[in-house]
Amino acid sequence: MTRTEHVALKGTRDGLVLYLDPVANFELLMNELDNLMKNSDQFLQGATVRCYAGKREFSEDEHAGLTTVLKQNGLELAGWMTSEEVYLPKARSYVPDARWEEGMSEGHCLFMERTLRSGKSVQYEGHVVVLGDVNPGAEIIATGNIVVLGSLRGVAHAGATGDRKASVSAYHLAPTQLRIADLVTRAPDDGTDGRGPEIARIKDDQLMVEAAGMSGWRGKAR
Repeated sequence: MTRTEHVALKGTRDGLVLYLDPVANFELLMNELDNLMKNSDQFLQGATVRCYAGKREFSEDEHAGLTTVLKQNGLELAGWMTSEEVYLPKARSYVPDARWEEGMSEGHCLFMERTLRSGKSVQYEGHVVVLGDVNPGAEIIATGNIVVLGSLRGVAHAGATGDRKASVSAYHLAPTQLRIADLVTRAPDDGTDGRGPEIARIKDDQLMVEAAGMSGWRGKAR
């Protein structure tokens, strides 16, 4: 999830949802939305988004202004969500009726059917699954687990809010930097291609990578 002080954009199992502070000035909202979109990944281009602003009602001019800002950033307004159907981000002071998203006990998950190329950054409040590669120069930051069904050669930070039970796994795990909660490490420079699927997690206060029951490289706590 990406956010500013008064605007948040989150990927849910039903698509993108844009959260707008119901008490903020409209011009401020549009400025923050424009800045937020300019700093977001280009894979959002062409996507549709539904909006939620609590009980606030927007005028026709404000609705047109919102539509224009979204179109300028490659998004299409698909409609508005009610408080009965919305999935809200974790509690923010400007969401008076915030509640946790109900779902499977495994938590929220973002599926990405693409390769992340250099310069791309994905931040998500939940688990991230990439059906492709993560190239050098790309990064994934997730509060939950990270799974890459390909080669992970970029930066991966799982358990970003401090969850030491989080893990990072990939078919080929060779990140430029790997981080779980507050521990950080990187892959060795030993050219170990073709090792097969591996999973990184914290054991005994160290970052360890395991494959087929065998431990690999490790990183110490900082």
